[in-house]
Amino acid sequence: MIESVPVFPLPAAVLFPGIVIPLHIFEARYCSMMADTMADDERMAIAMIKAGTEDDDAPEVHSVAGIGHVIHCEKLLGGRYNVLVQGIGRIKLLEELKGEQEYRRFRAQWVPQPTDDDIEEAKFELLRLQGCVISLMGSILQTDAELVEVLRSTSDPVKLADILGATVVGKVEQQQDLLNTLHLKKRIAKLIDLMVDVLATTGEIPPGAQSN
Repeated sequence: MIESVPVFPLPAAVLFPGIVIPLHIFEARYCSMMADTMADDERMAIAMIKAGTEDDDAPEVHSVAGIGHVIHCEKLLGGRYNVLVQGIGRIKLLEELKGEQEYRRFRAQWVPQPTDDDIEEAKFELLRLQGCVISLMGSILQTDAELVEVLRSTSDPVKLADILGATVVGKVEQQQDLLNTLHLKKRIAKLIDLMVDVLATTGEIPPGAQSN
């Protein structure tokens, strides 16, 4: 349980575990949040705002959010910040906390990492995902060497799935859906369907990748 975590709501950003995202923070209440975060444990959550509530004073956010550690923080003139946040996990936002601060804080619960049994259950989907990754790497080898290196950076299938969700899936709504899907087998199956759409544009769909 996390008794209190600062939450930065954004309309089009999803923080996956293992992924680093840059933020430019300029609104006064969130500059205050950054000052408090850096004085505390340097952790913050990024929650995507639900469509249609963007203009509300306190827009609704998705209950599953990414929590990250601030790995770089540069304070600029005027109190603004440039920061890099690295995702360290998924959390469920349970209750918004009221307090004297102007920014938003929530009580939250960690989403457990998949167990060995979860990985065994998703074994077939993970094999299909591996075929998609091989095809993707072959199709982008000459055009996106940096992404190829990122995909080669881990052999952990759970970490790889989050990297793919953040780098290959283009629509933030689809990224949030992957973040929301806590059951590993279902999440991998959704990711494969999205990757097949990407590979279809290159003609690189691997045998067995498509669902029957």
